[in-house]
Amino acid sequence: MEILEKTRPEVEEKTNKMSDFLKMEYLENCKKLIKDAEIQKFCRKKLSELYETRRMYPEAARNMASFADSVIKNREKIGAHLKEMELWIKAGFYDNADITFKKVLAIGNSKEKAEIKEKVKNMYLSQALVYEKENRNSNSLRIYELILSSLEEKEKLEIQKKILVLYSKLGKIREYTLLKELLDSK
Repeated sequence: MEILEKTRPEVEEKTNKMSDFLKMEYLENCKKLIKDAEIQKFCRKKLSELYETRRMYPEAARNMASFADSVIKNREKIGAHLKEMELWIKAGFYDNADITFKKVLAIGNSKEKAEIKEKVKNMYLSQALVYEKENRNSNSLRIYELILSSLEEKEKLEIQKKILVLYSKLGKIREYTLLKELLDSK
């Protein structure tokens, strides 16, 4: 595919006339063939958005990671990495989300670190709720178990109660009994 567009506005204009899948193919080609930094950033961000709308979360996260790496301002870099993390969480790639979390914490100052931790906790909790609503109990259980140690005591108790219900639904009798005893003793 030959790309005739040389500027970001030209690339944007051409994509506005295409269906989503054609946009994806075109932007992937632009990303490979055009070396201009602004066009690269535009392609990565737009691809991430397109893949996310199609629930192709790993591809969306990879493109957002590339976008984040190309951004210079810390605030924008933090925002992009947080979006990348959200996409990794939606994809169920928690190890990748953890790697991105460490990157974001390294960028932020002490005030931003507290905000980042809160946002990340909320990302995990909201994804767990999505899984619960979809009756994907083992997925929500995995998230709750993953974040349990990072919660404060009040939140921990709330999540443990949810875990107890999930253990029951999933037939995890031994885990249910142990957690029930622990909660009853509190």
